Amino acid sequence: MIDRFPAVLRSAICGLLFAAAASPLAAAPPDLDDPATQQRIRSLVQPYLDSEQVVGLSLGLIAGDSSATFHFGKTSADGDQPTDQTVYEIGSVSKVFTGILLADAVVQNKVKLDQDAADLMPGGARMPDSNGKKISLLDLSIHRSGLPRLPSNMKNVGGENPYADYTSQLALEFLDGYSLTRDPGDKMEYSNLAVSFLGYLLGHQAGKSYDQLLTERIAKPLGMTSTTVTGDAEVLKRLAAGHATPGKPHSTWEFADMPGAGGIRSTVTDMLRFANANLDPPDSDLGNALQLAWKQHRAGDAKDFAMGLGWHIARDGSTRWHNGQTGGYHAMLFVSREVPAAVVLLTNTATMEVDRLAEDLIRMLAGAAVQPRTFQSAIEVPIATMKRCEGRYQIAPGVVFDVNVVNDRLMVQLTGQPAFQVFPKSETEWFYKIVPATLTFKDENDGRFEALELFQNGIRASAKRIDPAEDE
Repeated sequence: MIDRFPAVLRSAICGLLFAAAASPLAAAPPDLDDPATQQRIRSLVQPYLDSEQVVGLSLGLIAGDSSATFHFGKTSADGDQPTDQTVYEIGSVSKVFTGILLADAVVQNKVKLDQDAADLMPGGARMPDSNGKKISLLDLSIHRSGLPRLPSNMKNVGGENPYADYTSQLALEFLDGYSLTRDPGDKMEYSNLAVSFLGYLLGHQAGKSYDQLLTERIAKPLGMTSTTVTGDAEVLKRLAAGHATPGKPHSTWEFADMPGAGGIRSTVTDMLRFANANLDPPDSDLGNALQLAWKQHRAGDAKDFAMGLGWHIARDGSTRWHNGQTGGYHAMLFVSREVPAAVVLLTNTATMEVDRLAEDLIRMLAGAAVQPRTFQSAIEVPIATMKRCEGRYQIAPGVVFDVNVVNDRLMVQLTGQPAFQVFPKSETEWFYKIVPATLTFKDENDGRFEALELFQNGIRASAKRIDPAEDE
């Protein structure tokens, strides 16, 4: 999930999306059957392929009354091109589905948005509160519960499959002993734990697993036959191979019994059906739930986006979006009723760089003039030169960059994260492909660097070398 990155490695996605949307759109949505439109789309994608940002990528677009899918790259290093039926992990886009399941329970009069979340917990279980203020179901969905991003008893945060062993029982144990640091509703703090637990509570109340609830209340009514958490054998055999970077395969992410924040897998075809349902909700209980989830439930500010149930609301005030990233996949979804248009982007590579591509596509569908992107190229650096960068660099108390040469690659692991490859602009400046960020190694002394500088989102932060045995 995109939110697995601490603040020092999280990009400001879509911060300026449609910032000037008060002016009229330049044109009606383009015809996606027009060869000229299709060529414009391919020209926007091509730089991501040429610079090896992704292994494979599938797009689904809706513009007015037309829709189309496009596929690029490969399902694995030696695989075929993706198709409409290729399955991807969608990561935190799952949170939108959990928000709609909450809305669906409200429409069925099973719960209320302002209801105390503790009402849905197993007998004897405790939900923390603060100053007499309770955590509501709405608080869990819109990230203002006061619960942390991840629980402290989640032991495999930096592992290949971090959520596989984290059960609802462990979450209940964490909540039983946790004290909120602020009142619910006071402040936004993005929380995987909160949305995962919301999905668990909704399933517990219904007497069903999250996967069963997802299938019965959303996927089956919309004809989303390949959208699932666990997946049957037929679905799983169509799953693209995930990659941490284009040259580094990565395992799938499995979820114990709390997948509501990031455990769904889907296809571009299914996600287009989902996007279309949100553009034009059906006349049904599900349609009413989609409308309730679409509604703004939290105001935005200069730092945080406004939110529906699960949805982020872009700066134009109307476009809904969410992205998601697991260890080997990334997804982005935009839906704009104003244009009307939608973009679904799924890739089997864990890189937030493609969020820019999805944003460029939705802007193009809205009539904006968008140009293909230019990427920094990596140079060749000898392994002996890479070795000068190796070491441990502390950027904050308890937060350390571990830098190591693995085979012929420079790998960097920030505390609590997997290791990611960085690529050389020069012998001292290296860049990530998973996020728009660079590391510059400084203060060379006796053949090694004594510091590094992280540059991201216009901010520079320094990290000093520490002794390998030094306590973090």
